[in-house]
Amino acid sequence: MFFEHWIYSAAIAIIVGMIYYKRTGRDYSWIIILSAYVPDIDIIANTVFKKIGITVLIYGNPIKHGDFHNIAMLLLFAVSTALLLQIIGIKFIDSFIFASIGFAAHMFEDALIANPAYSFFWPLSAQKFGIGIFEYHRNWFGIADKEVLIIGLIAVILCAAIRTAYEGKGWVKRMVNISIKMI
Repeated sequence: MFFEHWIYSAAIAIIVGMIYYKRTGRDYSWIIILSAYVPDIDIIANTVFKKIGITVLIYGNPIKHGDFHNIAMLLLFAVSTALLLQIIGIKFIDSFIFASIGFAAHMFEDALIANPAYSFFWPLSAQKFGIGIFEYHRNWFGIADKEVLIIGLIAVILCAAIRTAYEGKGWVKRMVNISIKMI
């Protein structure tokens, strides 16, 4: 779901950014989109650790996909991100909230396509949860599921329309300026 994570997290970021901006005057919705990819670091983690001479086992097995898809890693990531982003002047609480939402968005998106998906509530529970609304098949150039992608695009358009109706077009200009500054 690599491509779909970008689309769905963008829809979530648009709405969360709108609400947060209304309450605080700050919008770091870009953190949500970037954070939505973090749980999938578990795909390469075992290889990276082996190359630097570290062996990490989870329940006696090497790290595999899904091992970082849980609330323990969410909290570890959100705190680490918040501490790092303080260096560039973003308040701890702001980056913690946005990083948490992005990470959680990824887990929710995975739950939508699988039942059971992963042990999202580890270490509180090792039970695997999922919703499994979609039957996921990479049938769009081998990189995405058409149905999941179309619904995600509809969600983005709907969220953008809601935000534009509420705030006007100024939020788009603000996001473009932030993106340009980051590049």
